Amino acid sequence: MEWNRKNIENLLLVTMIITFSGQIYLSPLPGMFRLSMAVAALTVTLIHFQKLPVMLVCGTVAFTIPLFRALVDYMSLSSVGFTNLFLGYLPVAFYYFSYGTLFEFLQIRKKLQSPMLFMFSLWFVDSFSNIMELSLRQLLDRTEIGDAILQIILMGMIRTVLTYFLYNTTLYYIERYDRSVKEKKYRETLLFLSGLKSELFFIRKSIADIEEAMKESYGLYRQLAPGPFKEQALSVAKNIHEIKKDYVRVVEGMENALAKEEDYSMMSIRELFDLLKENYITLANSRKLDVRFSFQCRNNIMTSEYYPLISILNNLIINSLEAIQQEGSIVVKAFMDKEYYHFQVMDNGKGIDPKDLELLFLPGYSTKYDEVTGKMSTGIGLSHVKEIVENHFSGSIQVDSIQESRWTRFSLQMPVSRLWEEAS
Repeated sequence: MEWNRKNIENLLLVTMIITFSGQIYLSPLPGMFRLSMAVAALTVTLIHFQKLPVMLVCGTVAFTIPLFRALVDYMSLSSVGFTNLFLGYLPVAFYYFSYGTLFEFLQIRKKLQSPMLFMFSLWFVDSFSNIMELSLRQLLDRTEIGDAILQIILMGMIRTVLTYFLYNTTLYYIERYDRSVKEKKYRETLLFLSGLKSELFFIRKSIADIEEAMKESYGLYRQLAPGPFKEQALSVAKNIHEIKKDYVRVVEGMENALAKEEDYSMMSIRELFDLLKENYITLANSRKLDVRFSFQCRNNIMTSEYYPLISILNNLIINSLEAIQQEGSIVVKAFMDKEYYHFQVMDNGKGIDPKDLELLFLPGYSTKYDEVTGKMSTGIGLSHVKEIVENHFSGSIQVDSIQESRWTRFSLQMPVSRLWEEAS
């Protein structure tokens, strides 16, 4: 084992868990002999932390468990000396050394694929180690064994079954945690890629605008009479051409980086809604907002165009979330009407002034003002949405505000042919 920080921390964590578990026990005989839950904790941790050497863990707890038990008894039984208590519990170390040796010799970690073999092996290791400890106690202080061996074997069986159940329970929760982490990472990656691909769309549009500006500059150069202005116009055209080449290189680099994402992957609208809902519930909670989200999909379709769709809905839902002060509702709907597919994003936030409705989609226009920093929003979000809806999906977008109930609604309409086929 490498003595790095992570392994040392794991060893300390495992030692504490096993040591404290040792305080949950049964005493089949008078005296200090115990059948504790420390063994179940030891087995589960030895399986989960496979980088930790078995004998190192067993050797560590062989010292800490009698030490901790003596300390607990000393604090409650002041009439007995700490040294005597520690020596009385010390034979338990023999159990853990025996357990570790047999655990390693029988290669218990490799028997997990065969539950019955795993449990029988563990039962033998546990029972044999307990008998060894009890035999040592009989030699040292002449402890009467009686029918304790039968109890040890029976308790060993019960503890083995309990250990296997505990292992599978912890495995379930670990896998569940890992799955939630992966799902969160997937959502974040998908949202990031959707934003990146929408930016790629606007960079391509900028390249077309730059191309047009370059043509106009060159046309101006050809019309001007010889002189400094003619040379300056040519210089401007050349500089614009260089800027265009830089943009093209950026686009090619981004497209190459995203090439693996173009493998005809599909996503249904309901899957897309589930992804967005989970993300915005988390976001609303982080902002301490009481927001009720409702995602309704009447006609579920599969689409390969989920990146631009996520970018559009992401922008609109963020706007709705920012319009809500403390509490409110956001409703997202999807439905099909003949050859068109419709999306609606509604919120009952602060609403939009009717005179602002026609200006919302203009680049640079914004009603958002940060009272703390004094900064206005860039106002490019909704203009981006309009560009994607109209130029990428050949659709349309409208906004209306119902002042009586303070609901704001963004309505999107797209040809179904620009999305994909209906899901089963």
